[in-house]
Amino acid sequence: MKMAVIFHLLSSAMEGFFFGSGKAHVVTGVALVILLGIGVSLWRMDRRLSKMERESQSKNP
Repeated sequence: MKMAVIFHLLSSAMEGFFFGSGKAHVVTGVALVILLGIGVSLWRMDRRLSKMERESQSKNP
């Protein structure tokens, strides 16, 4: 039980630090850029795999 209280106090202080110093927006921005990069990467990979599947199906009658 004590660990939960200590964790809550530490997370509140950290949350206050991030919002108070304006770093929360930076962290959110970086996370969004990373997620966007992963999404674009998966989208491009899907397009390449689809193209390869179509080519392999057209070669095999």
